[in-house]
Amino acid sequence: AATLSDITVSVGRGSDLEKLDVSTQVLTRDQVMSMPETSVDQILNKIPGIFSSQVPTNQLHPTAQVFSMRGFGQTTSITTLVMVDGIPINDPYFRILDWSQIPKDSIERIEILRGGGATSLWGNMAMGGIINIVTREPVPGEKLLDASYGSFNTKSTAGSVGYKVTDTLNVGVNLAGTKSDGYTLTPAQFRSPYMSEVNSNSINATISAYYTPSADSRYYVKLFGHSAQERGLTWYDAGNNWKKYQVSAGGTTRLSETSSINTTAWYNKGEMDTTNASLRTSSNAACTFNILNPSVCSPYVSQIEQAKYDSVGGSAFYQKDFPAIKDIKIGVDARRISSNDSLNLYSAGNANTSSTISQGEHQFQGLFVQGTWTPSNIPMDVTVGLREDFFQTRRGTLNGVVNNGSVNVPVADKNYTQFDPRIGAKYYFANGFDVRAAAYKNFAAPGMNQMYRSFVSGSSYTATSPNLEPQSNIGKEIGFDFKRPGIDISGTVFYNNTSNFIDFAALCTTAVACNSFIAGTGLAAGSITRVNQYVNAGDGVVKGYELLGSWQATDTVQFNGGFVRTMAYLTSSPYAAWPTAAAPADPVNVQLGQVPAWTATIGSNWQATSLLKVSTVVKGFPSYWNNTGHTQVAGGATLVDLGFIYKVDKKVEIYGMAQNLFSRNYFDSGYGYTTMNGSTLSTSTIPSLGMPFNMTLGVRTSF
Repeated sequence: AATLSDITVSVGRGSDLEKLDVSTQVLTRDQVMSMPETSVDQILNKIPGIFSSQVPTNQLHPTAQVFSMRGFGQTTSITTLVMVDGIPINDPYFRILDWSQIPKDSIERIEILRGGGATSLWGNMAMGGIINIVTREPVPGEKLLDASYGSFNTKSTAGSVGYKVTDTLNVGVNLAGTKSDGYTLTPAQFRSPYMSEVNSNSINATISAYYTPSADSRYYVKLFGHSAQERGLTWYDAGNNWKKYQVSAGGTTRLSETSSINTTAWYNKGEMDTTNASLRTSSNAACTFNILNPSVCSPYVSQIEQAKYDSVGGSAFYQKDFPAIKDIKIGVDARRISSNDSLNLYSAGNANTSSTISQGEHQFQGLFVQGTWTPSNIPMDVTVGLREDFFQTRRGTLNGVVNNGSVNVPVADKNYTQFDPRIGAKYYFANGFDVRAAAYKNFAAPGMNQMYRSFVSGSSYTATSPNLEPQSNIGKEIGFDFKRPGIDISGTVFYNNTSNFIDFAALCTTAVACNSFIAGTGLAAGSITRVNQYVNAGDGVVKGYELLGSWQATDTVQFNGGFVRTMAYLTSSPYAAWPTAAAPADPVNVQLGQVPAWTATIGSNWQATSLLKVSTVVKGFPSYWNNTGHTQVAGGATLVDLGFIYKVDKKVEIYGMAQNLFSRNYFDSGYGYTTMNGSTLSTSTIPSLGMPFNMTLGVRTSF
């Protein structure tokens, strides 16, 4: 009897990705390890259609993260679902992604599904697409060790060992850690003497067990622990500490040659401790940073935050093949997230001005069914999926002020339901040419931090937004795939209509106008020059096209790349005025923030000798607005990465990587302006440099 090939629930929840009616891609372990980037976020950033911050994950405050696919998922609201072994890793509370919990060496493959074509199977947050990172299973008797050293005094080690306990039970242990002194994000000409490099370290530990009692059944259990710290985020006394502990289990039981039951479950507990800095003068008065005179202000600890949260979830589905209808899936999934966020604010004189607590709970449930019909005598697959989503907010409280005893300011419970169908077809012509089309509806609930969290950063204050509504989207796409020996080309045109788009916008931009918004918060009048809030900014369109391809030019040379054009904008908004003291600025018919108009990527792999492999990746993108109000612009760049792998023998290989090979100088977040489209410079906005030239050398060995 044939054994089960994979126990992991994939992006398609068991479907063959190559047969789906939307744009998909799979990177094998060899491809991932050959890419000349050190971290998973930078690897994904070189894949066409994906755009993330050019600052590496260990240099960037997590809540300043950018990660989007097809224009969905900016800092304001990441709406791309990222999973490891079929389990979501989008932070349960902040919604952002802690990439340092996925060492590059742990990856077996990366599955990518662009657009919302799989949301009938996955539901919330898959609006922009899905990425599933499948990790390596333990190989009995195998011992692996990976150690590297690079620029900024960056040291990384990873090791794994597999044990065969019995004929049916394998156990693995994986350990990985990285430590770096980092670089200073602020350009030298704007740098205060109180700014420093962003030093960081992370540790990951996994214990996994895989049980195969028969050829028809396979199950696993994993224990995972993770810790990451960053210090010197712009100011030397600002930083954060991230922790996560998780247990997960799942597996597949084959009931017959054409049917199976698949299950996944997990529980994780997380915490992020954040220290933010504001600025003062020698007289302890509030001070606004000026990039033209950066020595005027000195930092002090203005906020200490401790956010604790946990998440429990799981799914089960029955899969069955019939002669005419294949890959029928009937299933359920559910998730509960609860949080408790404690915030302490301090004055320039180090006095505790207020201590607040916010908390809440989000619950999700989904029912889904999907199947693929293959008409007789017609080379075509038609896939129909139906999903009913349920979303509830529970037990929310806002800004319970501890100092005066006024706690548990309640937020009303809310219930939402949404029907999310999808339909698609793929027609198989001769000679490897296929045409596909799909239409779908999906939604993305607001993050808990967007609804319940308030915080201070410098002279900016972000207010809570408990009345946020979920985003929803109706999308459609049409494309083709062409595969012949040595050539693989695909193209897709996509169009999405979104409603209730969640944006991060300014309620006020001067100290005088902001005083009314901070009354009662414990913040001193005149200390805040900007108040932000997450809002439902209106309806919008996200559309564009992508062209992807690979070419095996010779037996030893292979090229791959892609070009993606994205147009994303609001078509209507109640907040379109600029500027006003009472409403954020979200103008219509202008490109959304953090969505470059285009990105282009080209890569190559050259097997120079039987022992030496050389890889390059080039990515280009233009300058783009960092916010929808078009008051901050980030720089464009063309970046070149180069890497090599040299096999010393069957068990040892040496590798090296150089990122930003030509030391391109550019702003990952750039100049700010006090008026739309950059007519007046904002001297309080601190630009950040993208990752400069850096090198890494390492060795991998098995024994």
